[in-house]
Amino acid sequence: MSKLASLAGVVALTAVALTAPTAQAAEPRPAESRALTAAAADGKLHAWTEPYRGGAHCAWSGANRNWDYPGPGCQPMRNLASSVENRGYAGDYDDVDLYYNEDQSGPYACLGNGDMWLDLTLGREVFSHGLPWWDGYGESVNNNIASHSWTDSC
Repeated sequence: MSKLASLAGVVALTAVALTAPTAQAAEPRPAESRALTAAAADGKLHAWTEPYRGGAHCAWSGANRNWDYPGPGCQPMRNLASSVENRGYAGDYDDVDLYYNEDQSGPYACLGNGDMWLDLTLGREVFSHGLPWWDGYGESVNNNIASHSWTDSC
């Protein structure tokens, strides 16, 4: 066999190997995973007093101007949340602005649709939207949320 024919064979095998789909990429996501993901959306913002969805819990389908008065079935949550999850329905106004002050004022952090911050005690999430001289700007979101509103984008 000539060197040219041998080289052509190697190139052809390499091309087949590079274009063949891997078993992992070819497998679709299991139907039960899609169902669980769809079932997780309930149109609400959820907050817990402890990391990893622990402790007291409250959920809102609309905005709340003062977490001291969270609504029926919830204890006051102002400055108590250490875990939050956005289970809003995808579409318009599906992200949530979490505010340092009541009445949806002051600096805020935005929690995207389907996102969760399971352990706010780590201090990674901060109030980074707003003006740097506002009280609370740059502060940790942990135990500092006073109100929230739904928004169209983060």
